[in-house]
Amino acid sequence: MINRDLEEVYKMHSKIIHKTPVAAAVSMALLLASQGTAQAYDSPLHVFSIDDVMGGFDGSTFGTGGATQDTAIICGVAGSTEPCPADNQPFVDKSGVMLYPVDSEFGYYIVDFVGAQGKARDGDYLEGFVGNIVENGVQTGIQISNAATDTYKVKPPLGTWCQGLGGTSVKCETEHYTVLEHVLSCHEIIPYFFADPETGIQDILSTPDGSLSFDCANAPLDDNTLILVGGTPTTRLTNATPCDAINDPEGCQMFPNDKTDMRNNIALGSDYSVQLKDDGKPLYGWGGLHKRPNDIRMYAKLALPPEWKEPDANFTVTKAELVVNHWITNNPNDQLRPEDLENEAATGRKPSYRIEGDPGSSTEVWKTTIPCYEGDGDLIDTEEGANDPTFIGVGTVLKNTPFALDPAATPGDLPEDDPYAFSSDLTGGFSNAFYTTINRDPFEWSYDADPDPLVQDFVGSPVPDGTLGELVSGPRWRLKANKFGQDLPGLEIPLEECSPPPFQSDNIKYVVGTPVTTIINLLDWDEEANGPSPLATSKGWVDVTNNNFVTVAGVDPDSGIPFTTNGLPMTDDFDLAVYVKGDRKSTAVYNAKLVIEFEDEGPVPPTDFDLAVSDLDVPERVLLNQIADVGVEVTNNGPAAASGTVTLRGISNRGYTVSFFASFDDLDAGATFPYTWSWTAPDGKPSTITWTATVTSDGDIDPSNDTATGSTKVRRN
Repeated sequence: MINRDLEEVYKMHSKIIHKTPVAAAVSMALLLASQGTAQAYDSPLHVFSIDDVMGGFDGSTFGTGGATQDTAIICGVAGSTEPCPADNQPFVDKSGVMLYPVDSEFGYYIVDFVGAQGKARDGDYLEGFVGNIVENGVQTGIQISNAATDTYKVKPPLGTWCQGLGGTSVKCETEHYTVLEHVLSCHEIIPYFFADPETGIQDILSTPDGSLSFDCANAPLDDNTLILVGGTPTTRLTNATPCDAINDPEGCQMFPNDKTDMRNNIALGSDYSVQLKDDGKPLYGWGGLHKRPNDIRMYAKLALPPEWKEPDANFTVTKAELVVNHWITNNPNDQLRPEDLENEAATGRKPSYRIEGDPGSSTEVWKTTIPCYEGDGDLIDTEEGANDPTFIGVGTVLKNTPFALDPAATPGDLPEDDPYAFSSDLTGGFSNAFYTTINRDPFEWSYDADPDPLVQDFVGSPVPDGTLGELVSGPRWRLKANKFGQDLPGLEIPLEECSPPPFQSDNIKYVVGTPVTTIINLLDWDEEANGPSPLATSKGWVDVTNNNFVTVAGVDPDSGIPFTTNGLPMTDDFDLAVYVKGDRKSTAVYNAKLVIEFEDEGPVPPTDFDLAVSDLDVPERVLLNQIADVGVEVTNNGPAAASGTVTLRGISNRGYTVSFFASFDDLDAGATFPYTWSWTAPDGKPSTITWTATVTSDGDIDPSNDTATGSTKVRRN
């Protein structure tokens, strides 16, 4: 019988995440397979200090805890090998802590209209200041003050900030096209405000007497963004998959651009520009300025259960929370990176809504249930219509699936044509309101308090509280800050939710400099998009080779400790990076600990097994853009039960790629399990898809039967 906690978890994941019957069966199988004796573990408390301060991408720290020690990272302090420059001396901040200058690689040299170059260890000690906090003779944490954020000018719309007279600036960047469009135009690809959300007819704006009018249908953005090569526009950006190498993956057009190169790897149109993140998300910008902060980065190693480090140990982690005590910061991008993971599935509390239409279909529509303001001042009204009718009306649309764009479509280059569906809002049909309503809190644990699957009534808590309903998400993996961040970057979070901005000082929920405890859920993960979380089992914590979301850049020759491309050491204990990116106003980080529960492996079962791909079921022929099922059957030839992952990858002769995967646990000897996925054939030109199905598992004794191949011809009607 499934225990209550696991049953609740299963309900949580199956409520609105519209799973196929196979996926639901796999989820249940995973839960059933995880039964055992639960064990609880609290790590020793790690107190942050200047010893944790990192110097660069080699995993170095000022103290001995990193991949290597570098006593020149901080100057002027006891233990340092370097005096401070005459024009950059230690100082005492307002809280009475002596702060010492830092020299690191975590910043940029900037040149107006050209770009930014990553810093080297140059001995200028201009990246910020740190100092130990000592209370009653006991060292209790670290005080941090960043260097001022560097800025450089670019020709609009290549920038991500808009600069005004007097040195003021506002964020002009988003990952969501609908947010960009709402700022720059009254035209709406995903209709909800200016356009009719049911018909999509664009609004005609006019003065009260009708003497002036404007048809928003005439205001689409210029979506013909051309890739810059050496500063010269070339071909249109049609593929948002970032390159790992030239034409790898096949068909890619640009490398990721960390706002550093203004002459290459950026696509420019007359209204906006597009850069790509390394995770494939686009960054739409329309400003004339870039900001490059100088990070202060810290590394902490927290001890894990010793039994996790035994050979072949693989415990199922059922609860994992990271508890951090710190001051509320002034920057919502101050990161917590456990095992060097960045996780956008941890969202905190999002806006509540009700679902209309058929959930999971092309008719699904989400509408607001709570009156609120957007960050740009638009009012989202109540269902009763009690507010001023000149604001947004009743049931504001947050998700309008009937107007979602096809990611495989090839739009034209005329102004009235749709843009390429690079961003998740366009493919999912999310409106600007979904991202900018302030009915949210990124730093709360989010629960659904309404058992009705068509009503998502989200309530929040600063700490885990299962009495509030079904868990939806933990907070963002950030130090708690005073601002929303993301598409509301400069707006402070109000104490009175949904009160009209701007907010008075007595209406600020998180006051900068106030001591606070942040608890994040380390098991938050988007399994549908990314597959199983590396932190779901003990192997992903203790063995970097079981974490497919980080790249090992090197190994320190003396300590033998590997480090990632971000410079984080990766040991067999819990490795945590803390990035502080705020301004010169100092903040404090005190300590951190882990709270973990995991399932005992119990008696060791037989280990020999042979997994085989026993069937690959793909259509022989399909039409362009036709929806079809593709499936794989895995058989366990025994003798032991087996766990593994099956992947199905299709590659066309025109560069199109598609991948599916599923994981299974404790598949009995002689048992067969089918996996079926819904696939939409590519649009455009006819092609041939070559399919390869592969089952992988540690311990498979016969790899010769682990793959199967097939092909599908994609034809015109």
